[in-house]
Amino acid sequence: MWRKTVLLRHLGKQTRTFISILHRSGDLAYVAAAAAHLPLSPQANMFHTMYDQLHTLGQQHRMMLDRVGGEAVALLSDHLRHLAHQVQAEELKRCEQGLSFLATTAAAAPFVGLLGTVWGIMQSFHAIGQRGGATLAVVGPGISEALVVTAAGLAVAIPALVAYNVFVNRVRQIETDLDHFAEELTLLFESHLIQRVEP
Repeated sequence: MWRKTVLLRHLGKQTRTFISILHRSGDLAYVAAAAAHLPLSPQANMFHTMYDQLHTLGQQHRMMLDRVGGEAVALLSDHLRHLAHQVQAEELKRCEQGLSFLATTAAAAPFVGLLGTVWGIMQSFHAIGQRGGATLAVVGPGISEALVVTAAGLAVAIPALVAYNVFVNRVRQIETDLDHFAEELTLLFESHLIQRVEP
């Protein structure tokens, strides 16, 4: 939970830095260079990947851009949209790492505590059978151990469940932000391509 909290905090900080650079600078090469130094930001990684692809495709299809113009721009834009969705999926997968462990912990820990409770009660009944009487001295140790194990299971499950819900909501927000950013980025690169083919 601590590691995921720190990761998301740094991710948010780097994303805010990158968005600020993107809005302040009109030089795509400068923005791409800045994005390379912000590896935790999904938006920076998306920009850097799409810029590299645009640069490569631009070199490969320079003659096509000159001859075909708008059709080539449309093809490249479709390719960039597809690439944006791929990068988004990879970034979300990275953000979701560890969440399945938290979900499993939140679901399983109470049952582990329940198992400890049953085991403690069984020990108490075994002690009653051996000593032939149900005094507090006989059943107390088993019951107290059972309650401690139950409390331990809940102490693990409750924070894991709360953290899981918080992290899932944060990842959903990142997904929504990436959806909007992918469209914004595709339009930005489209306009860049159109400027290149305009006479």
